[in-house]
Amino acid sequence: MKNNKIKYSLAILFAVSLIFSSCTDLEEIPRDKVTSDVLLQDPTLVPNLIAPALGQLRGLWHRETFWGMQEANSDELCFPTRGTDWLDGGVWQQQWLHTWTVNHRDVIQVWNILNEGIAAANFGISVLGTDENVLDKIKEYRAMLRFLRDFYMYCLIDLYGVSPYRDPFSTDYTVNPEYLNRNEAFYFIVNDLKAIINDMPEKSVADYGVPNRDAGLMFLAKMYLNKEVYVKEAGYDSSLIYLNQIIDPGYYQLADNYFGMFGPDNHLNYRTSDDEAIFVAVLDDGDNYGLDDRVIWVQHTFHYNQKLMGDFASNWNGCMAPEGYLNECWINGTDTATDVRWVDSTIYPVMAVVNGFNYGQQYDINGNALKTRGGTMLNFTFECPLDGASEEQGVRVLKYAPRNKPVNIRRVPNDFIIWRYADALLMKAECLARTGHMDEALTIVNEIRAKRKAPQLASMELIDILRERGRELYWEGHRRQDMIRFGTFLLPKTNKDYASPETALLIPIPQTAIEASDGKLQQNNGY
Repeated sequence: MKNNKIKYSLAILFAVSLIFSSCTDLEEIPRDKVTSDVLLQDPTLVPNLIAPALGQLRGLWHRETFWGMQEANSDELCFPTRGTDWLDGGVWQQQWLHTWTVNHRDVIQVWNILNEGIAAANFGISVLGTDENVLDKIKEYRAMLRFLRDFYMYCLIDLYGVSPYRDPFSTDYTVNPEYLNRNEAFYFIVNDLKAIINDMPEKSVADYGVPNRDAGLMFLAKMYLNKEVYVKEAGYDSSLIYLNQIIDPGYYQLADNYFGMFGPDNHLNYRTSDDEAIFVAVLDDGDNYGLDDRVIWVQHTFHYNQKLMGDFASNWNGCMAPEGYLNECWINGTDTATDVRWVDSTIYPVMAVVNGFNYGQQYDINGNALKTRGGTMLNFTFECPLDGASEEQGVRVLKYAPRNKPVNIRRVPNDFIIWRYADALLMKAECLARTGHMDEALTIVNEIRAKRKAPQLASMELIDILRERGRELYWEGHRRQDMIRFGTFLLPKTNKDYASPETALLIPIPQTAIEASDGKLQQNNGY
């Protein structure tokens, strides 16, 4: 359990205040509970104001929300149907095949949680007001709340191509919000980030887990990196400006221990010499956030009979890494015998699984060969069909290892790293490659590969940067966005032998949201 997290003494107050509807629109939070006058009288209460908006980050990183929407429809993660297991009404097959419907479970859930994040941030912004003659701490928290509001809007335009917007200081909550298209939202977010970035705290003094100035720089770099997708105009030179402000000071370096970044209590890495984390979502296995059995990394992939250290008695035998991705990014892209990102056996003696990719015959902690429930050998194979998969098919992945002695197996002690330094380096390499500086891009990619003990590349094409991102950042929630930017998302892949229509670059807007918008929302093409 963490003991250095920000504590929020107004948790009960905000729990009462954060009452949302079905979130097909933005229902605002009453402002008669907390006012700027109250906060100015006791500025130590200001950090509590960010808690609801910050807390929404926790719910994004699991299979049924934003993380799943960036991974389970890409080439690097798939939930195959094993008998009747993981059919779930067809939601996972629709993800893989890009055949979502307007009533798809996760299409609705992701829309709702992102809208809740915007509403929570707007509430905090409205309380802190616009007066510039206030303490720097007030300005700082205003900036962080606007950052969070912008982040949820960014997630919405990335997936749905549209984001709601309501002036936080508008008091007429009976009127539906405006809906910004990608072009409008892009410029709103970019301009807002530029306006607030100098008020955000430097990482060197920021509380752990809150957005800091480097996160603001990374956000701007992400926006410009994807500008060509969002507004049909390249922004790679602008992305480089913000990436260089992160990279050039030399504050960051690549982690010496790759899997140490993702391990239990990884908050202890904060401000160490090789702390790569730029923006994180804070989680704690000692707290119940209403996310039990959701933000987990063991149960949804390992076989029913894999108990790890004995505590995980009911794993679900779910998602795996597809064969095409494994061959392209790993078998044909690095030396798996040396590349530390492929397999790390540090935890094997106590868990009988490895960090990274678990394949071949599986054993228990006593060295006994495991079998399936039907009695065949539990031998994880590269080959795995989408439908009718057997229990042993599919390579299983572990990136966020559990504790040796879990506090609660339904929760995780690992904070989720949203953005980190290696991502910034690979973004810079991509921007350089796209602007005609392939040699400089190759130098950066080889710097990362050297740190990860992968063979050096003698030459490189643009697509090789996507493949390197697939090795460095796998299962971290980037893959769909990356594949769209590189033009590979719609192509055939393992267990999908056709090209998806261009309309699949966006997912549908939930039908409930369309109906609640008073005609302001139009469905995306193709749905």
